[in-house]
Parts: sequence; structure tokens; C-alpha cells
Amino acid sequence: MNILVVSDNVLLVSEFIRVTKIDCFAPFNFFYKYSSINKTPASLISLGMTAINVKTSVKEILANYDLVISAHCKQIFPKDLVSGIRCINIHPGLNPHNRGWFPQVFSIINGKPAGATVHIMDEEIDHGDIIVQSIVDLCEYDTSQTAYDKVQQAEIALIEKHLLSWINEDYIGTKPAEEGNYNGIQDFKALCELDLNQKGTLQEHLNLLRALTHGDYANAHYINDEGEKVFVKIELAKEVK
Repeated sequence: MNILVVSDNVLLVSEFIRVTKIDCFAPFNFFYKYSSINKTPASLISLGMTAINVKTSVKEILANYDLVISAHCKQIFPKDLVSGIRCINIHPGLNPHNRGWFPQVFSIINGKPAGATVHIMDEEIDHGDIIVQSIVDLCEYDTSQTAYDKVQQAEIALIEKHLLSWINEDYIGTKPAEEGNYNGIQDFKALCELDLNQKGTLQEHLNLLRALTHGDYANAHYINDEGEKVFVKIELAKEVK
């Protein structure tokens, strides 16, 4: 059985490589690819991965693989692919809440549950039947970065515990109880453009800033009187007693 793992996430690929060294995975052949639109693939290449464009490689994938696993792939899988082969997605959000881009960002802002979801892929984004989920509790001083770190650890735990059952199709997919909500990249970009005249509680402003604080990324910003972008981050730390 040939299994294609398409990922732009070094941590998750490293976990796949580690877990699949166990004897029970010996009958399966794993192939690792990163999406061709990835602009910084050096760390993925160091793991032995090569690029693939899932939009233009549908025939190749259908001809050579029996299962496709997406783990934070930057490309949206086309309809012909998800309808032609079993595709499983590892998604850093608790479907159906905040489907789409950067779920942890929107969970911090709108208070909807955060977590990790493994689901069957259909032609809609982060939408198919749920295989397994893990809830992640966020606290009032989590930023996008720390929230995402928690979610990734939940995903790693799911891979370690359930990967073999995904391969053997030893699961029962469950349709989400509701459609939930979806946030696209434009929704995220709109959040990043701070309105200095925006009214709200201090809590709402803090939530917005911590939701947009993610490591070295320059996300939140406002435009000063000279027409220049001024970037904003926030640092929160719990008292150490």
C-alpha cells in the first residue's frame, strides 16, 4: 500500500517519520511531499521531501497511491483528487468551528472551541466526516503562537495513537452536527489592519492583539500619519509564585 503524505509542517512530518518506523507499519510505503507553492521549503527538503503541485498532479497521484494524508498542506485539494482517492486531512482546528485559515486565531477572538481534527476530505474546505478530534483548552494569556503549539501537540498525539487505524480504514466517520463557520485568508488580513478608532472593551482589544501575535510574524499593524505601517505585538506572562 502506497501512502502519500503531503505537508508543509516540519514537526508533523517528523512525527510521521518517527511513528512509521514501528514494525506494524512495515507493510506500507510512505512518500513525503511538500506543496510546490511553499516559499521556504529548506527544512522540509532536509527531511528528504520533494515538491508536488496537488492541483496539477491528480492523475499521477491517482495512479501511484492508495491513500493521501494532508498535514497542513498549503494547497487546497481539487475535487477530482478527493473524489478519486481516499484523502484524510489533519486540521489544526476543532471542526466545524473556525474552519479554514488559522483556526486558533479566530478561536481566541470569537471564543469558539479550539483543537485538532482528523477528517475525510470532500470538495469543501475542512468539511468532511470527522474521524477523530482532540479539544485544546486555551487560557487568557495564550497568543496565536502558544495556542498553535498546543494544537500541534494534540495533532502529534492523534498521529501516534490513531495512524494505523486511518490507514486500515478502521474508523467510523461522523458528520458534524452543524456546518459551523469558515474564515478565509481575507478575513485574517482584515484582522491585521488595526483601526485605531475601533471601540471595544480592553478585553476585546487584548484578545485581538494576542490572536495576531505569532512568533516573528508581522501581523497586527496600523498606519501612522506618514502613511507607514507600524507593527504591534503583545507579550503576556502569568505570575510565577
